[in-house]
Amino acid sequence: MRPWMDRAVRRGRIHGRLLLALVAVAAFASAAAVWQFSALRDDHDPDLAQFDDDSESAAADPTSAADGPTGEAPTTPSPGVSASPSATASSSAPASEAASTAEAAVTGPQCTASLTLDNEWDDSVSATVTIANTGTDPVDGWEILIGIKHLTVTSTWGLTHIEGERYGDILFNAALDQGESVDASFQADAQGNFEIPPTIPCTPV
Repeated sequence: MRPWMDRAVRRGRIHGRLLLALVAVAAFASAAAVWQFSALRDDHDPDLAQFDDDSESAAADPTSAADGPTGEAPTTPSPGVSASPSATASSSAPASEAASTAEAAVTGPQCTASLTLDNEWDDSVSATVTIANTGTDPVDGWEILIGIKHLTVTSTWGLTHIEGERYGDILFNAALDQGESVDASFQADAQGNFEIPPTIPCTPV
């Protein structure tokens, strides 16, 4: 009778151990099922899917963050763009006006006065003044400035003293046609070292 009871106890222990093993396997299977269900739920969540799409779009387009709120790239002028015709015309207008003014000044009455030293003494000199019409129009009268340092004009021939250093024509040498010239002269006292310039100012009047 006793051996049979020992075998029954031994079988009961084995069955108990198998039952515990089955319970452990069932618990592990349940945990695995719950974890897989949660993962599947996250994959099919629309909110999470939208968040993932936005993240992928931002990563694929790096210029969207740099462009700022508007998303528009700043425009820069092309270096090859040339000036507009109106700007070119406006810039050339002053040059044209200056050229016209210079042309008018050249084509108007012009004269030059050249000096030649004739004689030099201890305290005086004599010089010739050649007045020439260098313009395109006739000259009806002219005026010169005899302002030479250390020289004081004392007498003239073919010149009329106007005032100060200003001297002008007389009746017979006032009119000069284009390219024509006339000679006048003066004598001056010298005070110290002096230098006769090649020309002096001449103005048509």
